[in-house]
Amino acid sequence: MRTVERLGRFDVVVVGGGGAGLCTAIEAAAGGASVLLIEKRPALGGMLHIANGEISGAGTRRQAERGIEDDPRAHWRDVMRLSHGKADPDLSWETVSRQGGTVDWLEGLGFDFHPDTPALVHGHEVYAAPRTYWGVEQGRSMLRVLEQELRRWVDAGAVRLVTGARVTGALVEDGRVVGVTASRDGDGDFTAHGGAVVLATGGYDANRELRNRFLPPGCEDALIGCLDHATGDGLELAAGLGADVTGNGTFLPVMGLIPDPARPGFAVDYREAFIEVAPAYRTPHEIWVNRAGERFVAEDVTSPELRERALTEQPGLAMHIVWDDAVARVADPLLRNGAGDWTRERMDEELRRGRWIVAAPTLEELAGRLGVDAAALTGTVERYNAAVAAGHDPERGRTTLPMPIGTPPFYGMTTVGASILSRDGLKVGGDLAVRDRDGGTIAGLYAVGEVLGNDVFAGDNYVGGMSVGPALTLGRVLGARLAAQAREGTTKAREGAAQAQENAAPERTGRPPTREEAP
Repeated sequence: MRTVERLGRFDVVVVGGGGAGLCTAIEAAAGGASVLLIEKRPALGGMLHIANGEISGAGTRRQAERGIEDDPRAHWRDVMRLSHGKADPDLSWETVSRQGGTVDWLEGLGFDFHPDTPALVHGHEVYAAPRTYWGVEQGRSMLRVLEQELRRWVDAGAVRLVTGARVTGALVEDGRVVGVTASRDGDGDFTAHGGAVVLATGGYDANRELRNRFLPPGCEDALIGCLDHATGDGLELAAGLGADVTGNGTFLPVMGLIPDPARPGFAVDYREAFIEVAPAYRTPHEIWVNRAGERFVAEDVTSPELRERALTEQPGLAMHIVWDDAVARVADPLLRNGAGDWTRERMDEELRRGRWIVAAPTLEELAGRLGVDAAALTGTVERYNAAVAAGHDPERGRTTLPMPIGTPPFYGMTTVGASILSRDGLKVGGDLAVRDRDGGTIAGLYAVGEVLGNDVFAGDNYVGGMSVGPALTLGRVLGARLAAQAREGTTKAREGAAQAQENAAPERTGRPPTREEAP
């Protein structure tokens, strides 16, 4: 019989130790609250272990030092423009008005910024100003300073940390969430009570069944590009309490991830390798074809959204990259990784190893190995070579035509569009309290981070730095507000506490924009 330990009562119980949960716990502790942080993995950090860790923010010290004029209102207008007006305008303002402050806060914690930041990033549609930042070790640079700051509060006794524990349910009294039940691997179950329970449990992309409930038809084959712990635990827990789930019902694949032969359905870890598809970072020498052996987009298209939307129309979200030996000898490495250490020599080694790349003496044989129509591929290459000779591509409008594909051996590589974050999530208000399906509030329950879904900040697109940025920033806001609420002693004094909560939250920059100001 499993024992049930009672951990006691805390002002704030945070479920999930990724970026959002860490920031919530840190700010709640800094505001004087007692905090319990529960993480189901042995280690903290969530997706920061493998993510780029990009955060966007306007009006930062780093921008000022570099003479970059920017402000949160311009950032907000860009978010609304890039999201096609489908991001939540109010919640987006709640975060972008403070994200510059979060960037400065990270700097104060000793965050090791990449020297090129702030920058314009071409992996997503480009902002109007350089306002994207990341660390020298991508997300791990961010995790390092956040974990260091959290440990300071753990050592001070303000935060109790429990890892390797999965929250299994909510404690509810008189319609209010007052705590959680959880199970520790091999170490029994426990309960914990809290004045507020915060779900910072991340997304659901590693739960294929749950993910496919939200994906549009035809996108079910998308690779899983996240860590396998992202199974939607918080979403399902809240849904069981009547929580509303919101999203646009759309999907946009991330391009360039490689199917992992050792883990069917998952992508090779981004830190090991990915295919560089952005022409801003590498001149394309190859062609891209679908399963029918036909090109479907100009390989040098500068718009990430255009190429991603073109891929959504291809069967199985599959794309096959084709090149020859002459290209292999002169082109920059097709493969990259987060550390940027794929040299041409390493690329040559991968050609010989054949883990992900197939080779053949003829295009017909290559087509067979790729599972592509041979006659169609041969015709596609012939038309492409004619376009190279003419300096004009009537088929797809490609303008970068460096060399023909005709020198054996021929090479091919398959990539499948991937999902790396959850687009749908729990519906919350500006106070980050979880809303129920009738439009009311589930008392005592809050949510922050990817469990909200990325559509709320990006609409039907990707917007640079608007996954990590809101997770950290709204985590800080929520932690500070809940600490202020705890200082009031009870939640019955909500009206009197409202101004104290607002004052405790990280400072907002600029006046709120009106909806008419959105592009």
